[in-house]
Amino acid sequence: MTKKSLLMLVLAVVIAGSIFAQSFASMPKNTVTVDVGPTVLALAFGQVVKIAEQIPDIDIPDIDATGFGIAAQYERQLLSQVSVALRGAYLGLDLGLRYGSTDNGLSLNLAGDMNLKAISAEAHVRFYPFAGSFFVGGMVGYGNLTMDLTGTVSGTFMGGNRTDPLPSLGARNYAKLGARVGWRMDLGKPGGFVFEPSLGYDHAIGFDDSFSEKFQFSGDLANNTQVNVMVRDVGKVLDTLDSYVFAGGPRLTLGFGWRF
Repeated sequence: MTKKSLLMLVLAVVIAGSIFAQSFASMPKNTVTVDVGPTVLALAFGQVVKIAEQIPDIDIPDIDATGFGIAAQYERQLLSQVSVALRGAYLGLDLGLRYGSTDNGLSLNLAGDMNLKAISAEAHVRFYPFAGSFFVGGMVGYGNLTMDLTGTVSGTFMGGNRTDPLPSLGARNYAKLGARVGWRMDLGKPGGFVFEPSLGYDHAIGFDDSFSEKFQFSGDLANNTQVNVMVRDVGKVLDTLDSYVFAGGPRLTLGFGWRF
């Protein structure tokens, strides 16, 4: 009886393995997608800023924002439940910054334009727990963010009117880690057109000085109280853009592509 049960178990394992192999052998192994999620993120950022400006006790500069982003990804199925993917992404945002303050009759005004460009190269590993459309995944990657800031700060200093250029911000490099949860949905049987929505979060580790550290004035401006308050407020915006919009933060994927 024991030998017969063992034989049946071995036979069941062989049959199951055969079915698994046939299932994996017949499934499409490659998926290429284009993701418009970064554009949605850029557009949403402008709306979030407008809402934040209406919240009491939140002091942020006036910001006008327009943006565009796109990403492309190639995924290779290694097993029925495991795949790897390579992804490249671009996100750009044009910001108009306006800041003004008055203290004891002394005025300070900032008028600037900032062009932000973020690029990233990422490697993803995905696990499909049910060998279906649902997946969870992790990511490691590299990112670069450039903030090109131009404009002036003007006001009343030392009893006279004065205008100075805004500091240069330059670029920053990052190592990135992230997590994802989403669905790779075939329209019809596996293969052909796919829609891939996912949500995730990225954490970026910067290799250089933060942008708030770069946004500093020198000379007598560095000792002006109003200028220091402005530097603090604008610096918070720069670090928020860095940590929660461009290099890291929530991530939305709306990918459309082809599975073959």
